[in-house]
Formats: sequence, structure tokens, C-alpha cells
Amino acid sequence: MSLRFRLLVTFIAIDITPRVAPAANVLTQHVDNQRTGAVLDETALNHASVRMRFHRLWTLFADAKIMAQPLYVSGLKSSACPSGCNVVIFATMKGTVYAYKADQRPRTQNDTLVWARYLGDPRPGGNDIDMWAVDDPWWGVLGTPAIDVVAGLMYVVVWNPDQQYRLYALDLLTGNVKMGPVVLQGSVAGTSFAGAHSGFVQTRKQRAGVLLDHGSVYVAFGGDNPGGIAGWLFVYDAATLAPKAVWSPTPGGRNGGIWMGGQGPAADGDGFVYLAVGDGEFDPAHQRFGSSVVKLELTSDGSGTSRLTVRDSFTPCEQALLDKCDLDLGSAGPLLLPHGQLVMGGKSGNLYLLSTSALGGFKPGFTLPSHACEVKRPLTLCSDSAAVEKIAGAKGHIHGGPVYWKGSDGQQRVYVMGEGDHLNAYTLVGSRLDGAHKLSGRWKPPAPDPHAANCSHTPDSWMAGGMLAVSSNGDKAGTGVVWVLTPANGDANSFRGVKGMLMALDAENVRKELWRSQKADLSDGPDSYGLLSRFTPPTVANGKVFVATGGDREELHQYCGTNRPTPDKYAKNYRLVVFGLTP
Repeated sequence: MSLRFRLLVTFIAIDITPRVAPAANVLTQHVDNQRTGAVLDETALNHASVRMRFHRLWTLFADAKIMAQPLYVSGLKSSACPSGCNVVIFATMKGTVYAYKADQRPRTQNDTLVWARYLGDPRPGGNDIDMWAVDDPWWGVLGTPAIDVVAGLMYVVVWNPDQQYRLYALDLLTGNVKMGPVVLQGSVAGTSFAGAHSGFVQTRKQRAGVLLDHGSVYVAFGGDNPGGIAGWLFVYDAATLAPKAVWSPTPGGRNGGIWMGGQGPAADGDGFVYLAVGDGEFDPAHQRFGSSVVKLELTSDGSGTSRLTVRDSFTPCEQALLDKCDLDLGSAGPLLLPHGQLVMGGKSGNLYLLSTSALGGFKPGFTLPSHACEVKRPLTLCSDSAAVEKIAGAKGHIHGGPVYWKGSDGQQRVYVMGEGDHLNAYTLVGSRLDGAHKLSGRWKPPAPDPHAANCSHTPDSWMAGGMLAVSSNGDKAGTGVVWVLTPANGDANSFRGVKGMLMALDAENVRKELWRSQKADLSDGPDSYGLLSRFTPPTVANGKVFVATGGDREELHQYCGTNRPTPDKYAKNYRLVVFGLTP
């Protein structure tokens, strides 16, 4: 793509005038490629306005559950917005991408629709990919897309009934297909990602958000694949969608999914990419990195051939335990902090603070006992001297990833909310997290009702914990807000019909709750938004908070085995819910 064309697209797509505030854009999962989750140009939402005037405003139609985080583009000019308008864009599990005017209350179902693009029938659900049937009946777009406002393109991956995944580049102005579809395919260590025969069944899930960095599109996969490797990472050229590289964290081994609770791979300014790997084979001598954090570099040999090279890694000392007991390190993704540090957590409940210049490798210090899985979280079984720091970050599984914010008091904070736990805020003191003086929010979900389960499985807590975002007007006092999406009536991993709750807390003192969508007893009220879409953070932009849902209502029920919901049991009224300030 020529420089002239890129500049032309920039002029058309973005309406910039000196009389308005800087454009607020959310173009990727958790806001930026460092995955901080922080929007720092929010001038309308602050402590006072949220306490007094924040409410549910309206809903936007969707044709299915929304698992990908909504994205946001300011000042988009198109035939539907000739003067430019702010647009919220989201994709559904049925394979449709919608772009709506973000600031206009709809009078009818589609009168604020800018465009919509259907990307073909979605892959149907089934026991092979959804053992609890919580995300049936469709599996179209699962991972959060990525937007390039300069090129005017949106990169999105869809799963179709022929078992293939396809990558598209959509025109940001119209939703038309500009490039693609490209079928994702490749092989590593003799294992093929996509079968060509009629009986092939794809079970790997494209849960992680898409990463767009340094002219390349990164697409990661996890999933259930007992017969071979589940973890894959594909790289495509952003300008042409030509394939660049394919990599697996467990080549020739087993498992090693890259899913990260929906978080996308992170990237630093030098082009290094960081990701977390789930349960799987660990054998560094053969480049197998199950239960590890991996630093990758996309390199070229000068002839046009690219490859992904592992530059560094970190593996917890309890790696064997994590793998044996499904204490998946890869349930959350890395958060890149300033000054060359990285923090992340997983199902162990621990937070690991690492140096990006020396992740630490693996230093064993743990012998797997016969009663290995009878352990409590967070794990404190070995010291993990390879990490800069290891602290007890949560009492339950951590999903999605922590978020980061620097306040008016100059303090840098990392926020995390494991399942069944409070929201915890840790302060960075020097180069370390102050685990001894963490501040915890007052609310945490109650213990699950053991009589609610219809199957043999009774959850320990309400999965998936808290999905987080932060907003502020720079570091101005009284503007920092931590936004939390969390289950309101059950475990969203093994039950359908779990309602969600949106909460707002003071970012400098998370013990101060500013607002919540549910009543004090967690029952519905005028601001309730419907069914939780687990792993999906809220999106904050220009005075509004956009919340993905799985519909507005459905019976709370646990399915198991071949017992799956019939169409009459599916959720009603799929939608995106818009919150903001009333006059």
C-alpha cells in the first residue's frame, strides 16, 4: 500500500479539528499493544459524574452473543456519517461485524447502524469444543479484532462450518471486504493446523485478541486437542495478508494453547511479542514451552522468508504441577509495564513480575507429590527465584490479565480480580510490587450454591472473576475509575444464564465503590444489563462504557454431557449495552 493512499485514508477516516478534545480510540483488546486496559483521555467520566449521573442509556442490536471486546473509532467519516461521527464496532459469535453511531440513541433497531458485514455461516457448537454448552449455538468471531485507522482497515478472524478459520481485512468506512478471506493453514513439526479431508474437525479456539504490530497481524490459537499440539501462532502481512510465519509453543508435543482469557499477545516498542502458554509439554531443549511466558521476535533471513524466534522465556518452578492439575498459566496474558517490566498471573493465583530484558528461564525447586492437585491457591510451594517477584495475587483463577494505571499521587498501580476474590490493587514501589500493602475492594462474589448444580460438577467460585478496564483524565485527581465486569449470580464457566454486573471503583482507593449496575443484593434494577459475556472487558470512550452481552435473559442452568440447550432455551435479545451520563 502506497504512502499516498495511507495518507488519503487517514484524511477521510478521521475528523480532526482544533476545537474538540483529542480523538479517543480503542483499536485493540485492552486498549493498546501493552494491554494496559487504560484509557487516559476520558474527560466526562469521573468520580462525581459517575456517582451522580451514570446509568444504562440504550442497547444496540446484535444477532448473537458478543465474546470479542467492542472497539471504538472517533470521527469516522462515511456515507452514513458525512460530517464524521464516533463509532463503536463489535463482532458476534454468529460471524457478523457491526458498526454503530456511538452517541445517538436508536429509535428503531438499525437507525444508528453505520454498516454491518456478515462473514459467512459460523461453526456450530458441540461437545468437542464446548463441554458445558455455555457458548452454543454459534462460534463465528471469538477473538477481538484489531483496527488500523491509518490504513482504514479492520482485521478479523471468523470460524466457518467447513472447520476452517478465515482472516479478513474490512474497510473501516464501509465494512466491505478489502482483502481476504485467507484460510489460516500451516504445519509445525509434521502436524497440520487445518485438515483438507472431509472428515476433518477443527477444535482449536481463536480466543486471544488479534495483535497488529509493526506491519504484521498475529493470530493465536488455543483449544482442546488431545491428539496433538493445540497452541499455534500465525503471522500475516498487514498490507497484503500474505503469510509470514507460523509457530507453536509445543512443536511435536502436546497442548500448549495460547488463549489467555481473551487477551491478545502483547508487544513492546521494539517489536518483541510476549504471550503466555497454557498447560502443555515443557522441554526447552526441543523448544517446548508449556506453562510458560515466551518472548518472540519476527525475523527475516533477507530472502523474504520470515520466522518467529524465541528470544527468552520464563517458566514457574511449579510447572509440573500446573500441567498436571490444569492450573493453566495461560488463562491470563502478559501486561507490559513501563521501564521494561512485565506482570501476569494464571490459575495458580500468583502474580509474576518479570524483567523483559531477562525473563528468567526455568529454575526448578519443586518435586511433584502424589497428592499434587490437593492444593490451595495461590500456590506457595517454591520460591521462583527466576522471577523478579512472585506474590499471591488472587485466591482463585486469574483470567484475561491485570491492568495498569498511574494516578495523580504518582503511584503506579496494577489491578487484578481473580474468581471468587476481591478486586486487588498493588502499588509499584521501585521495581517491585508491594504485596504486603495491597488494597482490596469491599465486594467479592458469594460462595456458589451447591444445590444449583444439575451435574456432578459444583464450582468453587464464580468464574471468570473480574474483567477490567481503567479510565481517567490523564493523572488528574478525582478522575481515575476502575471498571469491573463480573458474574452476578453464578459460575459463568459451567452455567448458562449467568447475569453480569458492571462496577465502578475509585482507582486510587478501590475500597470506594462509585456505582454498580445491580442492586445491593445483586438482584436486577433499572441499570442491569443482562447476561455476562465472560472474558470480555468493558470498553470506555468519550463518556460512555460499552458492555458486550450474551443476551438479556436466559434460565440459569447447568448442562453436561450430551444434554444441551434447545433453541427455545437460548438467550433472548442479543445486544451491546451502552452506559453513560444522563443530563
